[in-house]
Amino acid sequence: MSAFLQLVGALKEPVEEDKIYVVAMCSHCKNAIEVYQRMIVQKKQTLRIAFLLDSLSGGGAEQVILNLASGFASAGFTVDLLVCKMKGQLLGQIPANVTLISLNSVSSLSGMLCALRADIGCFKLVMATLIRLKKVPGNFRSLPAIIDYLKKNQPAALLSALPKSNISAVLAGSYCRGSTRIAVGMHSHYSAGSQFEKKENSIKDAYMLAMMRRYYGRADVVIAVSNGTKNDACEVLELPQDQVAAVYNPVATHDITELREEAPDHPWLAVGDIPVIIGIGRFVAEKDFPLLLDAFAKVRQERQVRLIFLGGDFTAHDQRSLKTQLLEQAEQLGVAVDIDMPGFVDNPFAYLSKAGVFVLSSACEGFGNVLVEALLCGCPVVSTDCPGGPAEILENGKYGELVPVGDKRGLADAICRALDAPLNREFLRTRGSEFSVEASVEKYRRLLFESGSLHP
Repeated sequence: MSAFLQLVGALKEPVEEDKIYVVAMCSHCKNAIEVYQRMIVQKKQTLRIAFLLDSLSGGGAEQVILNLASGFASAGFTVDLLVCKMKGQLLGQIPANVTLISLNSVSSLSGMLCALRADIGCFKLVMATLIRLKKVPGNFRSLPAIIDYLKKNQPAALLSALPKSNISAVLAGSYCRGSTRIAVGMHSHYSAGSQFEKKENSIKDAYMLAMMRRYYGRADVVIAVSNGTKNDACEVLELPQDQVAAVYNPVATHDITELREEAPDHPWLAVGDIPVIIGIGRFVAEKDFPLLLDAFAKVRQERQVRLIFLGGDFTAHDQRSLKTQLLEQAEQLGVAVDIDMPGFVDNPFAYLSKAGVFVLSSACEGFGNVLVEALLCGCPVVSTDCPGGPAEILENGKYGELVPVGDKRGLADAICRALDAPLNREFLRTRGSEFSVEASVEKYRRLLFESGSLHP
């Protein structure tokens, strides 16, 4: 028995009651500790973890979740991906080692009643919004399905990424009162992004902000994608600093190495005689593509150069409308023949590998995945020094020039400098590789499963 107690004292992991007998039987053996440690490793590898998304749209947060899901599955975890609306540009990019689960939705009224059963304390918020909007809030329609999943599967952790799914995840965890750890992600810079919200959405925005303030603090783990995003979220959502962790996004995947070597399917990049500037992102106000177009026009006055905007979901009215505005702006600037907007492409890395410079013109970013993608392709980058992650990714200008937000002249000059004196491509790729899936998964694993990780 004394040998067994010495063994238990030597172990770093807590001993579970159902494993004590096996360890005791081995305690007379020299390899008893190794036997138990193998049990711990095996147990970790069979843990079930679930990820929750509103949809599979081609946004950065959605891509991050797919990368994390694949990374955890490769590390030996059983991984489920729960999706509220089975639509979006990433629908065909689900990792093979991840189980995709489509969540059934109920009526808005049924969803609201389910939310009230999970937490009657949200009654005032829900009813105030119902009265002002004259309709039932629809953000709880998948909540019963999430609760049903947690009851049946009892994953060790559930990680969501965006406000609606974050709130539903916390409510579902509260309703089930099980052992599942609920983690919510912060992918946006809230205070900077709020200036772009439309006035007609102000009621919804106030409602969502109040719900986020109520529920984010009740999550077991709160994870921001950059230190800038963490600080902003703590201020806006009134969360203590020691309750929020910052973990950089997993962007550097193994397939990028192969994808960046493919030939881009665009004639401007195939020829390679005229430098091409690349901008990537959703066609939304925060990306400030009009600024990039203005800066491009200034560069075009001085030299031959072309501009390609990648991304955007043109089935969405707002993004289609912004594309039209950009085309009109290009006509007015006299550069329409030198710009192209092919929309979402399956392999943007082939474009970045052949581009002269990638430009991020955003007014705010949670992290800035596209900056890392450009670095991985060895593409010189220029970015606005906007709130969020860009300055952290570029180490305050070491890996790409930073210019003030909204400065079209400064942006144009920085583009010219990047074209004339590009940084070494291998130097840029090395920096990009630091944002690996493996490194991010390990940090998430510690936050989700190790004792002493963040929780209220």
